[in-house]
Amino acid sequence: MPKYIGVYTTACLTRKQLENLVRQLLTADGEVRCEKAYASTTAGQLICIFEAASKEAMDAFQKQQGLVPEHLWRIDLESRDGEMANV
Repeated sequence: MPKYIGVYTTACLTRKQLENLVRQLLTADGEVRCEKAYASTTAGQLICIFEAASKEAMDAFQKQQGLVPEHLWRIDLESRDGEMANV
């Protein structure tokens, strides 16, 4: 299944709100699965790695979760054992 990286601004969220958002993303059911989330409270940014069947599924998921991406990239290659491999 294709992977995506989403970058979101979270500067207006408290740490508790950010924790709740990430928990919500990690436990959401449906076509999109959040694999991992990274946050910087000093930069006010959230970066998530998702698995999704399509960009349309990602768009619908983000809208449902109230997320407006600064960036959304489909990932085609990843490193495995020092080599680049197809996702």
